[in-house]
Amino acid sequence: MVLLNAIKKYSATLVAINPQNKLNSKHKLSGEYFTNDKYIYWLVDDTLKINNLAHDLSIFFYEQKQAINVDINSFLKLIKPNLASSLINAFFSANAFATERYSLKTDPVKNVIKHNFIIDQQKFANEIKVAQVLAESESFARTLISMPSNLLHADQFEKMFRHKFQGLKNVKFSVLDKQDLIKKKMGLILAVGQASTQYNEPRIIVAKYCTDHNKKLLALVGKGLMFDTGGLNLKPGEAMNTMNADMAGSAIALSTIYALAKLNIKANVVGLATITSNEIGPHAYRVNDVFTSYSGKTVEILNTDAEGRLALADGITYAKRDLKANTIITIATLTGAITVALGNLFTGIWSSNQHQWNMLEEAAQHAPELIWRMPLHKVYADSNINNTNIADIANISPGRLGGANTAAEFLHYFANNVNFIHADIAGTYELKKHSIATMLKTLFFFIKDFK
Repeated sequence: MVLLNAIKKYSATLVAINPQNKLNSKHKLSGEYFTNDKYIYWLVDDTLKINNLAHDLSIFFYEQKQAINVDINSFLKLIKPNLASSLINAFFSANAFATERYSLKTDPVKNVIKHNFIIDQQKFANEIKVAQVLAESESFARTLISMPSNLLHADQFEKMFRHKFQGLKNVKFSVLDKQDLIKKKMGLILAVGQASTQYNEPRIIVAKYCTDHNKKLLALVGKGLMFDTGGLNLKPGEAMNTMNADMAGSAIALSTIYALAKLNIKANVVGLATITSNEIGPHAYRVNDVFTSYSGKTVEILNTDAEGRLALADGITYAKRDLKANTIITIATLTGAITVALGNLFTGIWSSNQHQWNMLEEAAQHAPELIWRMPLHKVYADSNINNTNIADIANISPGRLGGANTAAEFLHYFANNVNFIHADIAGTYELKKHSIATMLKTLFFFIKDFK
């Protein structure tokens, strides 16, 4: 990231002006922008929501064909001082592109557009430091999420994070491999991965970061399907196009731990990546199979494409039983149903604790990111339990109604007796076909202030 206090000879410069400025002859409103000569004028006043601006900036930056000057100072002059950190986070995050390219026509580094930021580095030194690390963490996660599944299998994913954490203080990195999962009788994640290739064998990657033993342990459990065919309930071709990104939850969870460790934040947190792939073949798990989870509860499989919740369930139990986590947060590209409910703008959140929801909402404002609270309710929970006559719970509920809620309740079933938060990012992990590592910043600020 280049930070300067001077404008480079780029084709355009982005500056903020008040909507009442005489340059606004087109009478555009706060949050809109227009071009004039070599300037792009973004209209900002007290009515502008920072999290809306962050979303719009991401789209704006992605659509730029050439690098531009970005006068962040001009934006900072027009907003309330308490929003400065959020604004800086928004700009740095929007500029954190993934770095891999797979065409012979491109260079993986030179062809990533990096815009020139103009900002008072002395006045905002701390805010810039945090924003830079968060942007680095997001860029790494985005790169992984964007990688083709033949180039990023589970072995490679593990290797890249092992290298990423190397040298960081207070981080313990370990892996429960397939044999460990068998010994512990983690029947659900093993079931999902029954048809996996050697390079995608089931495992749980554990990154524990602890600098404050007085704090209760919080666990981030990320869904890590390196590819999801849907299993024997095979996905249609169009729905399979983005399934290389079904490991986004795990990439975001572990990258959040990296950001905390890099900035030496006081925390007691563990990141778990529940890694495998959902393939078809003679060894694939089948509909009506029954498996015993790590918790001891049995699960009937009624749809092999509801696999992420199975892997997460064993990860949740491991966080509770083995690591003694007091609060568990799951993050996953879990359901298409969340996009029906919220589209691609808001991340759906379920929380069993009102105080923690309030904290998360505040963290999302600081990030800034858009989240929306969804309901945990006994009716949704019972629909999973009552959908089987031969097991403790089914992996889906009957019908299509409320699918995101019943999926969240399936996870909640295994997280009973601890504080539980679930983030379904199936609709928000990408923007304009670019992965954006959504929720990483929100989780960072939530954990930073977690008691």
